[in-house]
Parts: sequence; structure tokens; C-alpha cells
Amino acid sequence: MSDIRQWLDQTKGRGMKLGLERVHEAHKSLIQSYESTIIHVAGSNGKGTACALMATHLHRLNKTTVMFTSPHLVRLEERIRIDGKPISEQQFDIYLSLIQQTEIDLNIELTFFETTFLASCLCARDINPDVFIVETGLGGRFDATRILPADLCLLTSIQLEHRDILGNTLAEIAAEKAAIARPGKPLFVQEIQDTEARSAIEYEAHHAGQEHLGEIASPANLEWITIDSDSSMKEEALALVKVTLNHLNYKIDLIEESMHSLNWPGRMQHIEPIYWGGSLFVDAAHNPSGLRRVIPTLFEILSSQKEWTLIFGCTPQDDLEAFARPLLDLCKKHPPSHVLLTVPQTGRYPGVPLFELSDLDWTCLQTVVHTSSPQELKPILEENKPEFTLAIGSLYLIGELFEVLNLYGSDHLELFPPNTQK
Repeated sequence: MSDIRQWLDQTKGRGMKLGLERVHEAHKSLIQSYESTIIHVAGSNGKGTACALMATHLHRLNKTTVMFTSPHLVRLEERIRIDGKPISEQQFDIYLSLIQQTEIDLNIELTFFETTFLASCLCARDINPDVFIVETGLGGRFDATRILPADLCLLTSIQLEHRDILGNTLAEIAAEKAAIARPGKPLFVQEIQDTEARSAIEYEAHHAGQEHLGEIASPANLEWITIDSDSSMKEEALALVKVTLNHLNYKIDLIEESMHSLNWPGRMQHIEPIYWGGSLFVDAAHNPSGLRRVIPTLFEILSSQKEWTLIFGCTPQDDLEAFARPLLDLCKKHPPSHVLLTVPQTGRYPGVPLFELSDLDWTCLQTVVHTSSPQELKPILEENKPEFTLAIGSLYLIGELFEVLNLYGSDHLELFPPNTQK
């Protein structure tokens, strides 16, 4: 590992620090202005898909993009994509060196997330793309991405999540996410039925602006986007992105084709063939609503499979049984031949231990297998050679599985490569 990557790795020990002072100071030192249109996206579910669809459609319109998302699936460089492709290791290292020196000059300590985000800002400064697309890391009000002078903000669906940080109620969480609103700029928000959460969003929109960021407080231009309650994740993303790009005067008549060509690694991704001849479907459903929403799609896919294997592992949940219930019900309706339980080894939080996963009411035709890490899955899969495998539970699980199955560096990590997704 190079010296600069060792330094970056050490920033992980600084933990997660919500707050804007350090990153704002570093950003002012590194970057004076942007010429690109900046789109800032927050939400509990679907924000990454919305970002990826925007980048894909803009690429089809011959527009240039830099996109920042997190976390990454396999490679750190995936967090910064230039026209859909991850930034090179060499260019990333150059930006890390600039940020390290700025940290020394300002006598501050940046977190891992702040550092990778600032690298994306330097990339946008140098590339000068038509559009700089930025996904929040956590929340919105105190997320490092909030420092940007965004031209348009998009808020996708909101659910109860990260209660230890964002608040105990949907209204409190909605307020934190809606605080990405910029004074005088559009704020597009997916319609929400909870009246208190709706009021919280309206309040934040009306009181947009943070003075310590140099913003002059004034209302954002709030617009609600109505989406059918039974819409799939992809249908939600289509509706949100249509409104967003149409507002920016980009053509949207062929956006459904853009969705079809999108290959968002680790999210509703169908990969075939795996080297033993079977196929793999992966989705990083990381919270209860995300898992619940993907079940109808999974049921439709599995209905055409004679047999299938389930791989499941996740990070801590407020209620593990409630989180897994839709998947447990799916297994009862259409039992897999094997259930492979495992513990993701990377990520911000440790994976849920096997004894907790084992206590869940799994249904399968043959056996439930326990593996202490995804690394142990490879010989099991190679021996059984399942025709169809579903892996679900967390992005960290999917990323580790990509490495185990030698998908690292393949076209399946590209945002819109040809012929990689059904």
C-alpha cells in the first residue's frame, strides 16, 4: 500500500463526524468555484439509483458527468465516476496528496468520507463536466456534501433509519434530509403521506440556508413529486429523474431506454453466466423498506426458476426479524434449495453474527449453511453449482462476493457497459 493510501486508511480511525466546519474550510482552500451544474441527492432509498440513472441518461445525451456516491462496492475509485467510469488510481492518489497537504496546512483532521468527497470535488473542478452529481453520505444537514453550492436538490423516499444519528421519528429524519435545500433553488421531493414529516420538509424548505456556509437564508422552491405507492424502485427513479432533468432542460423522451441500459453495480443487478454456468442476482437492500420494495421483483424472477440458492448477510438492524420478514416469507412461498448465511467483514458497522441470523425462521429444501465470511462461500458455490443465486442484505456483502467470484475489474463494475445486465 502506498504512503498516501496508508494515510487515507488511517483516516478511518477518526470515525464518523457529522459537521461542516473542517470540510468547508478545506474545500474553500482547495476550490474557489465550479462551472458545472451541481445536483445534490438525499433520501433513505433510491438516491444512488437516481444518481446512476441521471449519469446514464446524460451520457446518452453526450453530456459529461462526474458522479460521487458511497459506499463503494469493491474499489474505492468507484466512489468517483467520470462519465460512468471509476477514476484512475493514479488520479485519485494525486487528489489525496493535495487533500493531505491541505489538512496539514490548516491543522485539521478530515474523516475518510470527507476526504473521498473532497477528491470528487477536485475531480469536478478539473474535469469541468456538464453536471456534477452528488449523493449524500448520511442525512443531509451536517453531511459533508452539504457544503456544495448545489443548483438543484432532489429528495427521494424517506424511511426510519439511522435513528441513533438522525432522530427517532420520521419527521425528525425528514427534516435532517430536507436540510439539503438551498436558498432560492429547486428542491424536488418525493411525495410523503406522513403529515408531520411533510410539515418538517416544508419548514426546512421555507428556512433554507446556512449562514456559516455563506448562504443568505431564503426559501427553496419546493415541488412535490407524486409517485404511485406500488411503484418499483426503478419506476420511482424514473419519475424523479424525469422531473429533475426536465427542469434542467435536458431531453427525457428516451429515458426508459437509459434505465434499461443502466448497470448499477450491486443494485438489482443480474449477472450471467458465472464461471460454473449459473447466474447471479444481487441487490444491496440495506433497510426494511428497501428489502420490502424489492420482494415483488424477486418473486417474479424466482417464479421462473426451478431451483435457487439464497445468500444472506446484513449489518445491524433496529429489528432484525422485521427487516428479514419479507425475505423469510418469500422463502416460504418459493423455498430455495440452500440458504447460505454469512457475515460481511467490511463496512462501517460489523455484520450481524451468525447466531442471530440462525434464529430467523428460514425455509429451504435442503439445508441452511453457516459461513463466518463471504470468503467461505466460494467452495460451497463451486461444489453445488446453483443455476440461480440470489445474494441480498447489504452492499458490503455484495462487494465481498464480487471479490470472491473474481468479478473485480470486470465490466460488471461499469455503470453502462454493453451486454452485462438483462
